[in-house]
Amino acid sequence: MMINIDIKTGNFWKKFTSNNLNLWIKGYIYSHSIDKIVSICKDIKKEEISSFIASIDGHFVLAVQRDNLTFLAVDKIRSTPLFFTKIKDNFFVDSDPKNLVNLNSFDKSIEKNARLEIAMSGFVIGNKTIYNNLHSLKAGEIVIFQGNSYEYLQYYKYFGEIVNKSFEDYLEELSEVTLNIFRKMLNKIGDRQIIIPLSAGNDSRLVASILKHLGAKNVKCYSYGTIGNFEAKIAKRISKKLDFEWKLIPLTHKSEKHFYASKDYKQYLNFSETYCSVPIIQSLSSIKYLKDINWINDDAVFINGNSGDFISGGHININMMNSSKIENVKLKKENVLNQLIEKHFSLWGYLKTDYNLNKLKINLWDEIIRGCGKIQKNSDDHLLYEYSEFIDRQSEYVINGQRIYEYYGYDWRLPLWDDEYLFFWQKVPLGYKLKQKLYIEMLKKNNFGNVWGDDIPVNKKQITPKWIIPLRFICKFFFVIFGKTGKEAWKQFDINFFYYFRDSTHMMDTQSYFKIIKDIYKKPRNAISWLSENYLSKF
Repeated sequence: MMINIDIKTGNFWKKFTSNNLNLWIKGYIYSHSIDKIVSICKDIKKEEISSFIASIDGHFVLAVQRDNLTFLAVDKIRSTPLFFTKIKDNFFVDSDPKNLVNLNSFDKSIEKNARLEIAMSGFVIGNKTIYNNLHSLKAGEIVIFQGNSYEYLQYYKYFGEIVNKSFEDYLEELSEVTLNIFRKMLNKIGDRQIIIPLSAGNDSRLVASILKHLGAKNVKCYSYGTIGNFEAKIAKRISKKLDFEWKLIPLTHKSEKHFYASKDYKQYLNFSETYCSVPIIQSLSSIKYLKDINWINDDAVFINGNSGDFISGGHININMMNSSKIENVKLKKENVLNQLIEKHFSLWGYLKTDYNLNKLKINLWDEIIRGCGKIQKNSDDHLLYEYSEFIDRQSEYVINGQRIYEYYGYDWRLPLWDDEYLFFWQKVPLGYKLKQKLYIEMLKKNNFGNVWGDDIPVNKKQITPKWIIPLRFICKFFFVIFGKTGKEAWKQFDINFFYYFRDSTHMMDTQSYFKIIKDIYKKPRNAISWLSENYLSKF
């Protein structure tokens, strides 16, 4: 039996060799120096691996190989995926799963559950991939190879125990934790240029405003989209108030259709392949534009607001407040699963058959049970929900958006996914997380950079282009007169006929307008619907 690790150095991967040790590592680490990690890995025992990996503060992935021990580990959020397969009696490990799939004798049989999950959500449930014989690590996981087999160890899970204390105490703690995270990050970045994709929302505004508060100088912000879109207007006002340079990358149907037909786009799809989710494409053309005009330094660091909305409670349905009091485990289970399905598994309405939904629920619940153990009658519903979304959608799909920066050669940081934020938010009571109550109050109270007043609104929706407003109004009138049925029909009509023009990100431009209209009977949800369909057409 052999374990073949073939991770290429470059693209932020480094390899260290010492005596009988080979260590591959990628990422940034606050708690340990590389020398210390190498030193520990030279002598570490199997039973010590979990506690050692758990002690590492940062976003990283590593592979360790010694004469008598081989293990792989990803960080608590799976910021960079890692893959392995077994062919005959040999294991193969690689950071690029395509290299494994292209090996001689690799079994390319399709995992049917994975196909269904990607079709309905854009990502898989658990650590499966589209191929039966291709395996990945979940967030907070280690794989240890032993003989002809391997063992998964989950050293971290986003499933805490609620700590009850006053709202004011939590407010003070959150302020301190947030400032500490950004101070730690800035100290590590030093004088390197910082680039912020800035919108009208809370999260990117927090990144920009707290950097200003802490005295960061070498900062630039950018926005993208249709000229005149609300997000860009607000971002411009924020940047001006913070005295940060700001640039708008104007997107048009013509420019984006050209980009999505380009060789560069196809190469990115190949580069970002994980076989676990559809690729993140939002802002891709914008970074190419900024790189082409030399607006960004070669050693710049991108810092975005992922995923402040999730971690602060923004995805929890208000129904969870009452449902968390349910003591019937069966009802509790059904409530959690229904919320997950409604939120994340409806990319194509025509696929929402009883058979498919039941299949998804079985897979989701099995994953929750594996991670969280037997569910008790007093278990908090929202913790089960957040665990599931964290381990699947966030770590496999959303966070994989960092590949966009890497594709163009840039480094990145994820301060709102910092260990300290994970540990803080997983203990906060539901009442403080609903509608992001604690998070928003912290932002308003501290008013970093003086950009949190009512004069600069947050996430206010504004329809552009203006010409579409009267046309939508007329069409909507003819639907809503038919009551509830008409309103539902209008929602679908709006997606297929009007959203193409209202989508300031222009992700809809991956499709022709004719196809978007034609697919109305399939009941698509958004641009990701077609991305998932296109992705699965390869298999």
